Amino acid sequence: MKTLGILLSTAGLAGAGTIALALPAQAVEEASCPGAKPISSAQIFRDNKPPGWGDVKLMRDSCSQYWAEVVMDAKLPSYAMTSAYLVQTGGSNNGRMLSCDSSGGTGAVVAGQRTCRTPKVKSRDTSTTFTAVAREFRNFGSGWDKISENRTARTR
Repeated sequence: MKTLGILLSTAGLAGAGTIALALPAQAVEEASCPGAKPISSAQIFRDNKPPGWGDVKLMRDSCSQYWAEVVMDAKLPSYAMTSAYLVQTGGSNNGRMLSCDSSGGTGAVVAGQRTCRTPKVKSRDTSTTFTAVAREFRNFGSGWDKISENRTARTR
């Protein structure tokens, strides 16, 4: 019985070690590229009128990675959805737009949530600029209608 206990506890430790070593690529990336900070931001207004309901931010880290992030002031109700979009201008990907729902993003903000971010785009091309855009939608049963949009200044 003692041998069985030692065997099970050793197996448990081995499993824990495996879990600890299996870090998501995003966590490794964030650890190696610290210093994420907003370089431009704007408030989100419903129907383009104050008060603000959240913020859209253009973010950059120390590895020259850019992304858009939206942070709502309160959790969204069941009839609402919000997403951030990263718009790239200039360079080889001129006109590219990525959303929170794009591969590598965190998914749009839906009921009970407050934040999302787009995939990160690495760019050291000085001719490339970025803008973060936020769009808010509502659906009372007849489909999604856009009720607000705002954007940050275009910047590098």
